Amino acid sequence: MANRTIDRGRRVRRGRVPTWLLVGFGLLLNIISALLTNFYIDDATRQANGLIQQQQTHEKLITLIWTQIETVERKRELVLALVTASELAQPLPSEVQQQLTHTLTYWLSDLPAELTTAHVPELMAALNEYQDSQRERIDQLYLDNLELTAEYGEQMASISRMRNLALFLQMLGLAFVLARDLSRRSER
Repeated sequence: MANRTIDRGRRVRRGRVPTWLLVGFGLLLNIISALLTNFYIDDATRQANGLIQQQQTHEKLITLIWTQIETVERKRELVLALVTASELAQPLPSEVQQQLTHTLTYWLSDLPAELTTAHVPELMAALNEYQDSQRERIDQLYLDNLELTAEYGEQMASISRMRNLALFLQMLGLAFVLARDLSRRSER
C-alpha cells in the first residue's frame, strides 16, 4: 500500500499522470493543429497562389511585349518599302505619310518631319532602341519569374513542413485522448 494512495475515492498510483491531464493535453495539441492549419497554412497557401498569379501575369506581359516587338518589325519593313517606293516613283501622299507618322508615334516620340531615305537611318536607330528596351523588359520579367519560382518552391516546402507538423500534432493529440480509454481498460 506504500505505492498507492486514495484520492477522492479512486485508486491512483504515485508517479502516474492523471488521465484528465493527458486528455486535456491531447485536446490542446488538436487545437494547436487546427489553428496552425486555419491561420498559417491557409495564409501561406494564398500567398503561394498569389505568386503563381504574378508569374502568369508576367508571362502574358512577355507575350504582349514580343507581339509589340514583332509589330514594330513589320512597321519597319513597311516604312522601308514605302520610302523605297517613294524614291523610285512618286513621293508619298501626305495622307499616307501622316497616317504612318501617327502609327509610329505610338512607339517613338521623336519622328522626322518627313519620311525620306535621308531620315531612314535615324528612324531605324530609334526603332532599334525601342525594340532593345522592350527586350530588356522581357529579360527583367523573365528574371522576376525565376525569382517567383524559387520563392514559390520555398513557400511550398514551408507549407509542407507545417502540414506535416499539424498532422503530427493532431495524431499525438489523438493518442493522448485515446489514453483515457486505455487507462480505463488497464484499471479493470
